Amino acid sequence: MLKKIFITTALLGCAASAFSASNRPDNYTTICKVGQTCTVSGPTNVAFGAAGQFVYKVLSGSFSCSVATFGSDPIPSKSVKECSIPKNGSGGGVSSSSSGGNNSSASTSSSGNTSSSGGGGITGATCTPNGSVTVSSTIRISSGTYDGGCKVFTATSALGDGSQKEGQKPVFIVEGGATLKNVILGSNAADGIHFYGSANIENIRWTNVGEDAMTVKESGTINIKNISAFEGSDKFFQVNAASTININNCVVDKMGKYLRQNGGTTFAVNVALSNCQISNMGEGIFRTDSSNSTARITNSRLRNAGDICIGKWKSCTSSGITNY
Repeated sequence: MLKKIFITTALLGCAASAFSASNRPDNYTTICKVGQTCTVSGPTNVAFGAAGQFVYKVLSGSFSCSVATFGSDPIPSKSVKECSIPKNGSGGGVSSSSSGGNNSSASTSSSGNTSSSGGGGITGATCTPNGSVTVSSTIRISSGTYDGGCKVFTATSALGDGSQKEGQKPVFIVEGGATLKNVILGSNAADGIHFYGSANIENIRWTNVGEDAMTVKESGTINIKNISAFEGSDKFFQVNAASTININNCVVDKMGKYLRQNGGTTFAVNVALSNCQISNMGEGIFRTDSSNSTARITNSRLRNAGDICIGKWKSCTSSGITNY
């Protein structure tokens, strides 16, 4: 009889554990539940939801775990939802059991603060999901501004499967000085965004980086600001042509490397990166084989980011860096 009770209890425990795990994405850990105020120490991709349905938002400091914070309810049928962060994220905890406001006395499990001299004011992308778009052929922006309205754009298999396979097609092409803004790339981002000549992007979030997040295909000046990207295993940014690249205000976590100039090439790439939070790079931040290229990173926060400069850079510098 005791044996039966023990086995039954164990099975119920496993079932409860499995149910609880479904209230947060894989490799995420719960920091608070709906109606509570919780805190993270720096810009963090926070998931909100239950039963395998989630919305995401990059948050910093104290916030209410609520529909109001995230802008939508991923599963209205479930009253109990959780706020969770990547297991290698910036840490967090519950600061209040009520649903009201921020709490300046909130505790945190990690040091570092975005108000410090290195990397102050880093937010990354700020879009809250506002509908969805399924993309089966590449969207080309050749002039003017394309405003995605903070919708989630998810590729179909016609563009690729979002893995690390080479030869996948981009969700967007931006060229001729055009601008792409207010876009969330969904769980299948295929080969992300391609640049042909000069281009601008603003307020873009990659939920799950596929082959690469961005690729320069033809020479130009690329201006990038207010972006966030997560869960890539190789390059975040691939550069295949001579270019000037300016990046400001980014949050990028879990890539093989941040930027890679095409291997074996000697054309000049000039990269300026500022006000960014970069974490968990498998190899490092900048990599090139070209002694004609330059890179610099300023006023940024790094954690487990590897080497800043890899390869034969003509010049590669850093200043105002905080390790957190």
